[in-house]
Amino acid sequence: MKKKKKSRIGYRVAAGVMDVFGAAAASLAIVVLLLMLSSLFSWLRQDLTMTFSDLTDNITDAVIVTEKK
Repeated sequence: MKKKKKSRIGYRVAAGVMDVFGAAAASLAIVVLLLMLSSLFSWLRQDLTMTFSDLTDNITDAVIVTEKK
């Protein structure tokens, strides 16, 4: 009877340890994914700024006519 109870306690301890490792791994994965999402938004902001500045230059060049001397 004691041996059965001891093995159940061992399984509970092992399950608790695995739960801690699982929670730590999930937290780390969430942090990494948030950093990747932040990097994506930063890249997107820079890319849109560059794209629209090029478009603005092209539109400005097409609309503004300079006089020839």
